[in-house]
Amino acid sequence: MYGGLHSIQPPSPDDLLAGIAWEFTPRIEILNPGLVLLDLYGTARLWPSPQALGAALVAAAQRTQLDVQAALASTRAAALLVARARSGLTVVPAGGEAEALAPLPLTLLDSAREHLDLFRRWGLITLGDLARLPPNGLAARLGPEGARLRRLARGEDDRPFQPTPPPETFDIDQDLEWPPEGLEPLAYLLEPLLDRLCSRLQGRGRTAAAIHLTFRLGDGTRHERRVAAAVPTAEPRTWKTLLLLDVESHPPGDAICGIGLCAEPTPVRAVQLSLIEPARPAPERLVETLGRLHEWIAAGRAGCPILLDSHRPDALAMGSFEPAPRRRPQSRRPPSLRVTMRVFRPARRARVAVDAEGPTFVVADDVRGAVVDRSGPWRASGDWWGTVWSREEWDVALASGALYRLYRDRLKKEWFVAGELD
Repeated sequence: MYGGLHSIQPPSPDDLLAGIAWEFTPRIEILNPGLVLLDLYGTARLWPSPQALGAALVAAAQRTQLDVQAALASTRAAALLVARARSGLTVVPAGGEAEALAPLPLTLLDSAREHLDLFRRWGLITLGDLARLPPNGLAARLGPEGARLRRLARGEDDRPFQPTPPPETFDIDQDLEWPPEGLEPLAYLLEPLLDRLCSRLQGRGRTAAAIHLTFRLGDGTRHERRVAAAVPTAEPRTWKTLLLLDVESHPPGDAICGIGLCAEPTPVRAVQLSLIEPARPAPERLVETLGRLHEWIAAGRAGCPILLDSHRPDALAMGSFEPAPRRRPQSRRPPSLRVTMRVFRPARRARVAVDAEGPTFVVADDVRGAVVDRSGPWRASGDWWGTVWSREEWDVALASGALYRLYRDRLKKEWFVAGELD
């Protein structure tokens, strides 16, 4: 048994008619926003009679304040044509399709205008008039289209039922008995939710380009974040890492009482592997690495170093990577030799033997040797109003030929290797 639902009102933006049909059967065919066909075979045993089933359809539409016309018939063609023509509920008995369609106008047929104009010149007004024409003569004049229209006028199906797949929604929501305290308990709660969500994505041949994370907080507000991946993926481990990184950098303002996850699905990207090229890193691992880098540099920890106008050693700030203004070429001069220091960050703690004139032996990580030449000391101090510092610097040459910059923290009474001179 087929059921036809036709909305008299303009179609609603959220497609209420399809939502009503899905309440009764998952097999529906949406022909247009105002016309839906239901495959009700197998559901008749749930209702005492077809009239009761049709009344339930109409009542469901009335609960949403939607004015509909409904029809039940044994063929899809009869159900659709009667639903479009007759108000209220109409139940067509099996075998009575042609009789029920006979008084309906020919304009209900989805046919070309020239065919309808030709039928009007022939004096045909109703579907019954067309159904009574001899099939051979109609096919001889109009070809296969004439035979198809005559079968529709008799309530005979011209094509099979083609169900419309339900909308793909990938969301999960869960209330929490106790709010998690810290990232580790939150990761324990997110893991099963992401496993279920990713299983549904993989079952439909989809990956997620982004996940909308919603936390219902104890103060009644909602903490909403959209976490996107550099490469769409359906790996639960990858999404758990990205979500925890986002929560760590953007923590909610109150206790978490509920978690909601909604994925943005996208088709799986087909990749042709090569037998010649070396294996590439898995996209999921690349997504995790890019996510960690993004969260790491989001706090202003990446950029171009800018020296500050200060005597404090290693005083710098982070700026954006902007090209320097172009300068006019100067007159060519012979290049001058400059000493460059490769700074150790952090400075290497050292043990230094000294005499009355300065350092004589240095021991540190990857640095060891007797001092054969030295220059210094240069003493500097400052920031007495804040973080005070005071140091004594030496440039030393070791027996191996390497040059190093040493300094003695005069406040901590400790020696450090600041860098290597080239």
